[in-house]
Amino acid sequence: MEIEWKYKNAFRKALKLIERYYPDYALIGRFARNFYAPPETTLDIDFLVNLDDYERLAEFIEYVSSQYQITPNDVGHWQYVIIIEDIKVDLVKPPAYKITEEFISKRRQIKIKGVGKIYIASPEDLAVLYVISSKQRGVKDIIKAKDIIKYSIARNDFSEEYFLKKCKENNVEYLCLSMLSNI
Repeated sequence: MEIEWKYKNAFRKALKLIERYYPDYALIGRFARNFYAPPETTLDIDFLVNLDDYERLAEFIEYVSSQYQITPNDVGHWQYVIIIEDIKVDLVKPPAYKITEEFISKRRQIKIKGVGKIYIASPEDLAVLYVISSKQRGVKDIIKAKDIIKYSIARNDFSEEYFLKKCKENNVEYLCLSMLSNI
C-alpha cells in the first residue's frame, strides 16, 4: 500500500512508539479497512492497544508527552490522541474488548511502502470493532463492518465462527447475526 509522503514519517514514528510499549497492537480504522474492502480516505491512524495495563500506560504517556502532544494525559481512558507532525494518531481499546492470544495470532502482517511491516487486525476483529463503535457512532460503522465481511467472505477469508464468538464477548451478537443474515 502506498500512502502520501506527509503521513509516512509520522506513521513510522507512531509505529516505533507503539511497538516499544504495545507489541501486541493492531492497526485498525480505515487504514486497516482498506486492506479488506474498497478504499476510503482517512486523515488519522488508529491502533488498538491494551490500555488496561495502567502501569505501562503511565510510562507510555510520560515518554510520549516529552516529545508530542497527547490527550488525555492521565491514565484510565479508552482512547488517546497523539499528534505527530500534525497527524492524528489514535490509540483505542473499547472497555469490554479483550486482546487475547487468539486476537494476536489472527493479526495480519503487511508492509506499507515507506513505513515498514505492520500488524493489522483480522477482518473478523476489525468488523467487530466497527459493530461496537456503531452503538455510539451510528449506521456508518455498520456499513463499514458489512463491507469488510462481504469482501472477506468473497475472498474466502472470514471465519463466521470467530466473528460471532467476538460479537458475543462484546454483547453485540444480535447486531452481528442481523448483519450476517443480510449478506
